[in-house]
Amino acid sequence: MSISFLEALGILLFCYTALPTLWGRTLSLGVFSKGNKKHPFVALTFDDGPDPQVTPQLLAILKEHGIKATFFLVGQHAAENPALVRRIKAEGHSLGTHGFGHKFAWFQGPIGSIREISKGNEVIRQITGENTQFFRPAWGVFNLFSFFYPRFKGQKLVLWSLMSWDWSPRYSSNEILNSVTRNIRPGSVIILHDRCTKPIASDNGPTKMLEALPTIIQYLKTNNLKAVNLETMYAFREAGLFKRSLLQIWNVWELCFDKLAGLKPVGGQKNSLFRLAVRKYRGSIIKLPDGTCLKPGDRIGELHLNNNLLHAITSKNPSAEGLGINVLKETRRSLPILAQVISQDPAYKSVKALIGVTMIHRGTTRLGFYVYELSPGIRSIVAWYQRWLLFLLHPGGLSHLKRQWKKLVPKKVIISKDELLNRYLNEGSSWSDRGKTRPASGSINAR
Repeated sequence: MSISFLEALGILLFCYTALPTLWGRTLSLGVFSKGNKKHPFVALTFDDGPDPQVTPQLLAILKEHGIKATFFLVGQHAAENPALVRRIKAEGHSLGTHGFGHKFAWFQGPIGSIREISKGNEVIRQITGENTQFFRPAWGVFNLFSFFYPRFKGQKLVLWSLMSWDWSPRYSSNEILNSVTRNIRPGSVIILHDRCTKPIASDNGPTKMLEALPTIIQYLKTNNLKAVNLETMYAFREAGLFKRSLLQIWNVWELCFDKLAGLKPVGGQKNSLFRLAVRKYRGSIIKLPDGTCLKPGDRIGELHLNNNLLHAITSKNPSAEGLGINVLKETRRSLPILAQVISQDPAYKSVKALIGVTMIHRGTTRLGFYVYELSPGIRSIVAWYQRWLLFLLHPGGLSHLKRQWKKLVPKKVIISKDELLNRYLNEGSSWSDRGKTRPASGSINAR
């Protein structure tokens, strides 16, 4: 059965234009358009700028409310306003490219498509000194080359899950507000505009957006939704089948390890922060600042952290700093319970000190711990192990690990038994109340 020239041309045009757009817009194949609904994050994204009148006002609103957003810049507008681009970056917002001239992909050939994307990328790179990791096509429309070329260059394709309609002449600022607040959900990627792009968009669309935005932000806060940039939203995307499978296998290994290593939850509670085992100290002699002297053969409590609890904690903390702060809070709440157990359980009567190894050791000295360096050989092994744990436990996975790599240096933390009891035994947290503290957020444990 033969087909005519026009039929062949139609099939070719469909495969070049409509099919990639169908993949992206309808099926979301290879495109990031919404975040993980299990996390209370939404992403405010602004297209078509920067605009010398609107964008400064927008930045002022975002700064006033402590909001981080993502700007998809049109290359030619960025080239005309380089100082504004640098300001967006300096104020902590993410940058993506929206092409150089906001060209409609269906009307571009392969060479024109590549030029449109690469030129837009190059303008932003020259201004900021950094490559952009996100690309959003003009009008949300792809052709075959605009769909695959950014991926070849290491960029992530981004669309949206919630249209604000701020560009529409038919929508007032109140209707924009209602459209957003009615449909926003955890994981929403909201598209707004800080510049008017003809021929369809309304001249006063950005002005209406500015009028609606403060109330939108207030709605987010009232409903416990946090506006984040796309790096954070993408890092917390739902784990794929491969990682979920790895995590399930690892959980089985964790159970086996706890049994083989004799690790027991402090106070017998499965949701307690600490796992504890009594060991003989095998390191070199250490004299702690409080006068306690650890010698080989002394009995110590080997501290580990509950990785299931840490998984829940890391799911709520985008940054290493936030993770560290929250695990310190949880540690501070858990130490009185640990002190009660150590003082009352005969199994720990001969223990002289408690020792753990962690990458989140900043601030532990304020809790009574002393921090010591590991030997280079052991440090390398432990670092790889704990980085593996971070990959498994943190929703950001490998991308988060790469960003935090240099900060992830494990160290030994030690608190003497006397110091623990003197600080925490009489704080009023009874052993019978163990496990009732609410977890704040986690640390990487030291198995």
